[in-house]
Amino acid sequence: MTLTKNPVVAPAHAVCFSCNQGFEGNPVAFQFDTDLVPPAAAQELRGLVFHRGHLYHYARRREWAELVRFLETAGPQNY
Repeated sequence: MTLTKNPVVAPAHAVCFSCNQGFEGNPVAFQFDTDLVPPAAAQELRGLVFHRGHLYHYARRREWAELVRFLETAGPQNY
């Protein structure tokens, strides 16, 4: 079970898929790759960008229980 966090420069007009807010003023976004969600969801997740600490809220909304449990243990603010 793995979760990798990759910092990226957010493309212009990109929004965080958890809070729907832009990255103006701080272009650092995070993309994730994991095997803690179904394969189709993992493919989707790779293309999304998030603010730091926002993956947890998105995973809860999508009901990705295994990823939520991992984040609760690892500290959701880190992802």
